[in-house]
Amino acid sequence: MKLLKSTITDRGQTTIPAAVRKALKLKPRQRLTYEVRQDGVLIRPETESLMDLAGCLKSKVPAATKTEEREKARDARLDRYL
Repeated sequence: MKLLKSTITDRGQTTIPAAVRKALKLKPRQRLTYEVRQDGVLIRPETESLMDLAGCLKSKVPAATKTEEREKARDARLDRYL
C-alpha cells in the first residue's frame, strides 16, 4: 500500500483516506483505538461487540446446544461433589 496522508483541522479532526477505510472495513461512527509508540501511532478499529468476532474461530466440532451444555455442567458438578 502506498503512503497516504491526511491533515488535522484546527479542531483536531482528520479524514481517514478512503483506501484506509476500505482496507480496514471501517463503518461510519465506528470507534478507533490509538496506541502511541516510539516510532509512531498504531490505529486499529475497535470491535463493537463480541458478536463481531463470531465465526472467526473455525472448528470441526459442532457447537453444543444449551441443553447439552447444561447437562455437561450438571455432570461436572456431580463429579466434583460426589
